[in-house]
Amino acid sequence: MPVILQISNTSINYIAIGLMIFIILFSIGMVIFFLLSRKRITEADLEVRDTQIKAQKDVMSATLVTQEKERQRIARDLHDEISAKLNVIAMNTNMLKEESLSLEEREMLISRIETATGKTLENARKIAHNLLPPVLEKFGLCAALTEVVKSIKGDKIDIHFSCDWNEEQLNPDSQLHVYRVIQELLNNTIKYAQSDKVSIVLHEENHYRLITYSDNGIGFQDNAQIGLGTSNISSRVDLLNGTYHLETSDGNGVIYTFKFPKT
Repeated sequence: MPVILQISNTSINYIAIGLMIFIILFSIGMVIFFLLSRKRITEADLEVRDTQIKAQKDVMSATLVTQEKERQRIARDLHDEISAKLNVIAMNTNMLKEESLSLEEREMLISRIETATGKTLENARKIAHNLLPPVLEKFGLCAALTEVVKSIKGDKIDIHFSCDWNEEQLNPDSQLHVYRVIQELLNNTIKYAQSDKVSIVLHEENHYRLITYSDNGIGFQDNAQIGLGTSNISSRVDLLNGTYHLETSDGNGVIYTFKFPKT
């Protein structure tokens, strides 16, 4: 009997030791698994964060490019449309100081000054209108876009336009961004698309505001053209927390679909 008890105690000791080793190894394994999992999660978080940072940088870069192009356009308009005509006014005004001028010459100079002044005022109003359309500020997005369409629509291009957005729920900055997006699309169509038909539809669906823009022009022929044509648009869409999809191919026009959350 004593021998049997001794064997049983030894077996128990072995079992206890084995359990302890198992628990230790299991614990070590869990720690390693936890550390590896945490490392993977951290790496995934870093990748997501890097992607978000890159996206923010891309938006910022596109926004700065848009602002710089806008500044260049304004500077060019001021130089070509305002400064040049002011120089004409100044030159003719100085000529009026000549005592030897005949009455007929004076009247001719005065007529030139009046004409140049009128054109300068008209161009100044046009530049101010492009910076912040008064119709947009007073009557809202749909009315402002209607005015744009009327100014373009004619024999060379037929534009179908409809807008049923609830503008009271859209702040002025958002309205301006949407206005600029459609303005950019129309400019691209007029300059590059060789299109004679355009459709612009703004409508609401559930919790989203949608825009569908299409033309029957030549479309984009390669990815480089797509990037060049949509960089300014992308930055404004990102600022509105929206998304867009472009369908195009060589010779088949474009179809833009924009989707903005109602906020």
